[in-house]
Amino acid sequence: MNVTYITNFPSIDIKHWSGTVHFMATNLAKYTNVDYITNLREDWSFFLKVKNKLYGSNKIYRADRSPQFGMNYARQIQAQLNPATDILFSHSSTLMSYLKTSKHKVFYTDATFASMINYYDYFTNLSPRYIKEGNRMEQLSLDTSRLAIYSSQWAADSAIRDYNADPDKVKIVPFGANISTRQLSLDEIKDVLSKRNQRVCKILFLGVDWFRKGGDITIEAVKYLNEELRLPTELHIVGIDHLPVDNLPPYIINHGRISKATPEGMKKVEDLILQSHFLFIPSRADCTPIVFSEAMSYGVPCISAGTGGIPSIVNDTNGIILSPDAAPKDYAEQIYKTFENKIYYNELALSAYNDFETRLNWDTAMKTIVGYLKEI
Repeated sequence: MNVTYITNFPSIDIKHWSGTVHFMATNLAKYTNVDYITNLREDWSFFLKVKNKLYGSNKIYRADRSPQFGMNYARQIQAQLNPATDILFSHSSTLMSYLKTSKHKVFYTDATFASMINYYDYFTNLSPRYIKEGNRMEQLSLDTSRLAIYSSQWAADSAIRDYNADPDKVKIVPFGANISTRQLSLDEIKDVLSKRNQRVCKILFLGVDWFRKGGDITIEAVKYLNEELRLPTELHIVGIDHLPVDNLPPYIINHGRISKATPEGMKKVEDLILQSHFLFIPSRADCTPIVFSEAMSYGVPCISAGTGGIPSIVNDTNGIILSPDAAPKDYAEQIYKTFENKIYYNELALSAYNDFETRLNWDTAMKTIVGYLKEI
């Protein structure tokens, strides 16, 4: 089976989209013959520049969902298309929307356009024109694709509800963990668990969008653990160079941004995960945070809120998931109970690792997807 992998990123290098483009493409290549169309260019015509400025003064307009962009992508793909390919595959629902071809089109992504409107800050205060063009592009993509694969139930539900997509073509396959070093065996995970600090609870927050990822909630919960529940707790923060918080207590350590594109950076992040008891990211809005899968690969239970695509990754068997309106105190109390019950904590950590082994890894994801591709 010949598959053409299509992306607007310059390459399938690990530095793009937190490594997702790379791991998706390279694991697909394990089971199919893959060639690549990369670096699709944006078509900024004079008309679009004027249009962008006219809308920009009041409501937000972006050209990325315009028919001009879509048709330009289609022309670039058509010009580079390998005649021998059987299936066109992309991580984006937008790049092939306007492409007219007899080849089967398949995309694998984490959200629909409709699901993002007024969910992320980036998708608020949108102009009617942008919403119309965005929905049109998404509808075209769903109507002309043979398969629409999503990383969560939340995204799949939106495709069916908001775009009347055929449920038979909508599939759910969780994203894998973007791990480049050797994966640990069950025995190694058990050894790691035996060496984790039994007295000090170590929590990791890993993200670049401080408010959306709930960084402020994390800090307040850790303060409550230390100052009210009297549980010695460390918080290690990765992803933000300058925190929007002053006078941090000594038990909160900011490591700033660490690039996973270098072996040194990847190892440092993985070491921080390994030593942690929990990955705590109480997001206010999120699609599919791959970092949860990465943490589980090291036997680290995850803590988050039941919003967006998160419930397709984190649940009561591999971590702690509370309602989106849960207070820092609520999180702190759940962390305290889980950490203090050593037998339950170990069971939770091993269950998290099992979830990675059986469900939240790229090999499993791509085997599942290749099965779907063979069917069509």
